[in-house]
Amino acid sequence: MPDIEKDYEDRLVAFVDILGWTHATARKSAPELLQTLQPLIARGEFHNETFRQWAINKHGDRVNPLMLRIQFGFFSDCFVFSVPTSYQGRIYSLVSEIMCLLLKQGFALRGGIAAGKLFHQDHVVFGPALIRAYDIEQGEAKFARVLVDPSALAAAGRNEHDAVIQDHLGNWVIDPFPWIATTEESQMQDFLRQCFDPGTTIAVISGKVQEYRNMPRLRDIWRFQARVCALSLQKYGPPAADWVKELQALGA
Repeated sequence: MPDIEKDYEDRLVAFVDILGWTHATARKSAPELLQTLQPLIARGEFHNETFRQWAINKHGDRVNPLMLRIQFGFFSDCFVFSVPTSYQGRIYSLVSEIMCLLLKQGFALRGGIAAGKLFHQDHVVFGPALIRAYDIEQGEAKFARVLVDPSALAAAGRNEHDAVIQDHLGNWVIDPFPWIATTEESQMQDFLRQCFDPGTTIAVISGKVQEYRNMPRLRDIWRFQARVCALSLQKYGPPAADWVKELQALGA
């Protein structure tokens, strides 16, 4: 059970909604949905108090201290990540990784990331920071994007290769294809395929735009996603140029 002596901490928190999940539950089987959720299930098994205590008992001070302070919760069609503010941009990478995986499964994300006072232990999470992140998801993000609040940017700072970019509206959002490493330009395209498989993501987005061609609200969610992905891949230059063109056409 949660530690009732534990007080609020200064943390960065992401509240994220999986778009289209309700619709999917009416069309897909439980095994199909569980397969989609594997990235979230795996994190729930790793970032929980039972596993943390097991790791401490087994490995003692050899346990990575970063792992001990990351908190994760998942319920219905939403998930919450939080980290101490001292972890800075790691919160962005945690969300970006799930975003990339779920996009290939046909699910876009909408959410908010904020900083402030928070209590978070496994699935028990509350506090002013969560309220702010939830308000962003509900009222400000609007599109298929995870919007980063100024409070988070101020608390975490911003390093050059953090998994955040400015979208075409000028807002800071999670980067679906963040900078991983530097390699030779001749090898970059293969490197991107191995890390992100952009071709699969583009095929999914194209299929969604076509599927919802007569449903403007849903179609435009995926067109917006295409534009964010295009902006993300532009940083990789010529090796990503063809992917960028495809995404720009889908987002037009």
